Amino acid sequence: MYCRIKWMKFWPIEKHLLSSSMDKTVRLWHLSNKSCLKIFSHSDYVTCIQFNPVDDRYFISGSLDAKVRIWSIPDRQVVDWTDLHEMVTAACYTPDGQGALVGSYKGSCHLYNTSENKLQQKSQINLQNKKKKSHHKKITGFQFAPGSSSEVLITSADSRIRVVDGVDLVHKFKGFRNATSPISASLTANGKYVVAASEDSHVYIWKNEADCRPNRNKGVTVTRSYEHFHCKDVSVAIPWPGMGDAWDMHDTFSGEQPELDNNADEVASANHPPTPVEENFVTEGSRSGSGYNNSPRHATIASATNSYFFDRISATWPEEKLLLAARNQSPRVSMDFSNGASQKMSAWGMVIVTAGLRGEIRTFQNFGLPLRI
Repeated sequence: MYCRIKWMKFWPIEKHLLSSSMDKTVRLWHLSNKSCLKIFSHSDYVTCIQFNPVDDRYFISGSLDAKVRIWSIPDRQVVDWTDLHEMVTAACYTPDGQGALVGSYKGSCHLYNTSENKLQQKSQINLQNKKKKSHHKKITGFQFAPGSSSEVLITSADSRIRVVDGVDLVHKFKGFRNATSPISASLTANGKYVVAASEDSHVYIWKNEADCRPNRNKGVTVTRSYEHFHCKDVSVAIPWPGMGDAWDMHDTFSGEQPELDNNADEVASANHPPTPVEENFVTEGSRSGSGYNNSPRHATIASATNSYFFDRISATWPEEKLLLAARNQSPRVSMDFSNGASQKMSAWGMVIVTAGLRGEIRTFQNFGLPLRI
């Protein structure tokens, strides 16, 4: 039997995993066990699932049969359900587990109260999607902003990523392409960047500068500027979960040394992938003067020869290549992060994990630096 897995979610405490599939089931797995622990049968393809973030005995599921269900894992049965009368394509809990967002194939977006594991509709969100064809309105993903229970990122098949605060649309990100795929955008752990795959075989990254948005009574703001890198047939792109404030270079470059425990570097190494560049680029004098080391928390580049630098780090993303002319510009490359550039260095070291239509899983790490032109 052909069985295509559509979604996978971790059960965070006990290292369990939920998968939903085109075989009309949700399956519960344990990471140390190859066999399925439990099966939850549906009447049509299951498009979305998520554990209750505060009570992982329950999960929510959405299906092409137009129904949203809350399941009890121990009892292996539905405890409540509702009919949307439209194919359900996205669903997620609010961070406190007391609510749920549900999106449909036709672009409708509903907010439910899920207290006591009952589904009670509270409101509907207007995403201002003016596309005529319903498949161009399809909701493909949700993600709440870190630390917020009201601000959520909504991805849809009209090649838009929208930020909704409560029930109000406040921001849009444009540039990627999503017309038919179940692409879902993700926020980094510090909330400063938005990452999404695209149907043009690229991964896109936008800055999420929430503080720069004008007052909401001035209308919806739009971000059109982005960075992107090529990744053939990419269908999923997510930031590495460990990417958070530990990568933020603001304290390092502002000249204020944060107080760290003795094991801070050890913790950072445990929570993040190994840095591909092990050599310390800081000159001996600057290292001894500042006290910085080559931990990811204190990565500083003072100067390096062209051949040394360009053989190890690409211009912006791992698959991009530098022009040969860049090697002949000057005998040394010197970079100064003492001014405004240091304020935006939190993307340094960011790791993005991708999956492709051919089943390939890849990782990319950002070691891009400005070049003198």
